[in-house]
Amino acid sequence: MIFKSHMILIVDDEKSILFGLRAALQKEGYTVRTSDNPQEALKMAGDSEFHLIITDYNMPGMNGLEFLKRIKEVSPQTVLILMTAYGSEKLAIQAMKEGAYDYFSKPFEIDEMRLVVAKACERFNLAWQKKNLEERFLVEPESDRIIGTSPQINQVKEKIEQVAKSEITVLIQGESGTGKELVAEAIQRKSNRATGPFVKLNCAALPENLIESELFGYERGAFTGAAVRKRGKFELATGGTMFLDEIGDMALNTQAKVLRAIQEQEVERLGGVETIKVDVRIIAATHQDLKKLISTGGFREDLFYRINVANITIAPIRERQDDILLLVDHFVGLAAKKVGRPIKGVSPRAIQALKSYQWPGNVRQLQNIIEGASVFAKNELIDLDNLPEEIRLGFSSEGSNAPIEWVLREIEKGNGLDQVMESIEKEILVRALNETSGNQSQAASKLGIKRGTLQYKMKNYRLG
Repeated sequence: MIFKSHMILIVDDEKSILFGLRAALQKEGYTVRTSDNPQEALKMAGDSEFHLIITDYNMPGMNGLEFLKRIKEVSPQTVLILMTAYGSEKLAIQAMKEGAYDYFSKPFEIDEMRLVVAKACERFNLAWQKKNLEERFLVEPESDRIIGTSPQINQVKEKIEQVAKSEITVLIQGESGTGKELVAEAIQRKSNRATGPFVKLNCAALPENLIESELFGYERGAFTGAAVRKRGKFELATGGTMFLDEIGDMALNTQAKVLRAIQEQEVERLGGVETIKVDVRIIAATHQDLKKLISTGGFREDLFYRINVANITIAPIRERQDDILLLVDHFVGLAAKKVGRPIKGVSPRAIQALKSYQWPGNVRQLQNIIEGASVFAKNELIDLDNLPEEIRLGFSSEGSNAPIEWVLREIEKGNGLDQVMESIEKEILVRALNETSGNQSQAASKLGIKRGTLQYKMKNYRLG
C-alpha cells in the first residue's frame, strides 16, 4: 500500500451518519473529515487532496449525482462512493455510470461499509501507482542513466545496488555537476519504493522563510498569502523517497525540524495543530564538506549522523578520464536529437582537448559544451574549432605535435596501435563523405583511393 493513512471526506446532511462513519473509519486508521453541506464540501475538496469521498444522495441544495459531477471537475483523481436509501439501486447504478467507484445503502452494515472503503482505497493506490510510473518513465528515459566504466563510477554503481533495497538514509557527496541527482534517482528506481513518489527539494534554491512551508506545508491563513491549505514535501513523499539536494545550505533552525521529522516520521503543517504521520525515505546530497561545516557551526552534528548512514561519493570527471569518451558519445547522441541534425562524433583533436581540460563544472558542463559545439559544427563531426575558447587555448599550448601526442597517450593507456589508427581512419572517411555530401566517387577521389576501397571501408566501419 502506498498511502498508510488515506484522506477521506464524508458528505451527508445527517450529523448522526457523519459521526458514526467518522468514528468507524478513524478506528481503521483513516484520516477523516466531514461536511453536512455539499457546497462547503466542494470547497474543501478544492483546498485539500482527498483520496476518497463518500457522499449521500439526498442532500439540500445539491443531490449526490450532481455533487459527483462537480467533484470530478475539482478533484478528478479522487475515488467516489455514493450512499443511497435502501432500495435505490437504480440511482446507485446511474452514479457508477457517472464515475462513482461503488455504493452502499443506508442503513448500512459496518463490516460491509469497511470492505467497500478498503477496496476503494486500494483502487486509488493502483491508479496512483500507474500514473506515477507512467510520468516517471516519460521523464526518465533509459539514455539518462549513469554513464561510465571507470573504477570510481563502478564503485558508485555497486553502492547503489547495495543500499537500494534497504530503508536507510543515504548521503551523496560530490562536486557540483557530478550527477548526484542521477544517483539518487537510481537508488529510488531500484528500491522497494520504486512505485512511490520521488519528491525533490533543492535546499539552496529557496530562502529560509520558504523552505519550511515547502517541507511541511501549511494551513489556510497560516500567513499572508496562504489562501488554501498546502501539503508539504514530506506528505507528498509518503510511501516513497524525498531527495534533499544541497542539504549543506539548509538553515540551522530548519535542520532541527527536519531531524525531528526524519526521526519521528511525523510533521505538522505551518499554522496547524494536527500531527501528520508520514512514511518517507531520505536521500540527501551536498557539494560541501559537512564535517568542516559542523566544526564552524554551520551544520548540526546530530543531523549529519542521521543522514550519513550510507555514504556515496562521486569523483569529479577530471579524476576519471576513462569515462570522458563514453560521456562524450552519450551527449553527442542527445545533442543530435536536440539540434535536429546528425552529429556522428568528435574529432581526435577535440577529444584530446576535452580530456586535457579540468572541468570545474563536471558532467553538467561537459553536456552543455557538447550541445553548444553541436550547433556550431559545420560537418557531422565536432572539431576543435567548435569548442569554447578556454578549452581551445589550454589545448593549443601543446603545440603542433598534438595529434601524435594523442596517439601515443592512447597507446600508453592500453589501446593498440591498430585500434587507434582505425578510429582516425574512420574520422577521415566521415569527413570526406560529409564534405562531398555523401558522394562516394568524389569522396574516394578526395582521399586518393578507389571507390571500391571506400565502399569496403564504409562497410567495415558501418558508415552507410
